[in-house]
Amino acid sequence: MPEADGVPTDPFLTLTGWSDADHTPALLAFKQSCKRLLKRAQTHPLHREHPALGNHGDWADVCRAANQATDASLFFETHFVPMAVSTEAGLLTGYYEPEVEVRAVPDAIFSEPILAVPRSDGVRKRPRAELNAQSADVIAYGRPMDVFFLHVQGSGRLHFDDGRTVRAGYAANNGRPYRSIGRVLIDRGELTREQSAKRNIEQWMIKAGPEKSRALMNENPRYIFFSKQDIPDGQGPKGAMQVPLTAMGSIAIDPSQNPYGIPVWLETRLPTKARDYRGVETGLLVITQDTGSAIKGSHRGDLFFGAGPSAGARAGVMKHDARWTMLVPRTLAERLEREAKDTSEPVA
Repeated sequence: MPEADGVPTDPFLTLTGWSDADHTPALLAFKQSCKRLLKRAQTHPLHREHPALGNHGDWADVCRAANQATDASLFFETHFVPMAVSTEAGLLTGYYEPEVEVRAVPDAIFSEPILAVPRSDGVRKRPRAELNAQSADVIAYGRPMDVFFLHVQGSGRLHFDDGRTVRAGYAANNGRPYRSIGRVLIDRGELTREQSAKRNIEQWMIKAGPEKSRALMNENPRYIFFSKQDIPDGQGPKGAMQVPLTAMGSIAIDPSQNPYGIPVWLETRLPTKARDYRGVETGLLVITQDTGSAIKGSHRGDLFFGAGPSAGARAGVMKHDARWTMLVPRTLAERLEREAKDTSEPVA
């Protein structure tokens, strides 16, 4: 632990808002991550871009401790130390698991199919405009706008009119590039940059009508295929790390720049309700567990807000700078410090 004038100092005091934050979601998420981290070869590096994060074996002890932990703050403060990543702020947006009203049989309103993965690889690679109910097995039918935003979020809870609820979980995509329809509307001059949130796009679609809305949606050639899943114990959808996501405890990142499964302290602004574009200054601890086609860069993140309309209202207006600080196992940090000291000492 660092010292000032011979007195040990708490490294977590350098993290603005740490003592006021609820770290419980992060502990729950980290326990999920550990199910995957402990399965990898102990000598396998955590990430090629971050040698200071060690290998999977360096995280094994903290994972075993997490499984026994009940006090989230105590666990992280005991077993980790902050590692400053950069003074550069990155962009933090939000996503959620929508609740979508669907039908088993299409009608004039519920006309857009939610597709499983096509059996033919050639069909799977078609752009959005060329995919329809004949392209693959249909999980359900929803309103076109609802299904489009289900694709954007990557999973959702489907509510049938007979009372059934199932999850549409991400299964695959068509390999086409993602294009933001919000950006399309901005380029056309139909929305301003400040009006490009999900709510504004929905209002545009309602006013424009189904034909123009479908043409706008087809401007994004990327298409998401789903699998029908149960919802065990109210768990969140599985992220790219293949573990259930935790509301306000999981974040999507660019896996080419950062590893899955590690704690990251974010200093940012978070919306408290719908239309709260300004948000309030907040610090929160999250675990890297997911990714997305629009999440590119070392300090780009997408925070999982949970499921349902309230989560969606906040996620839809989340767009703020965020400063990142990774947490690393204390034993790893101390070992690296010793090794650095040994290599810097002159040889007699």
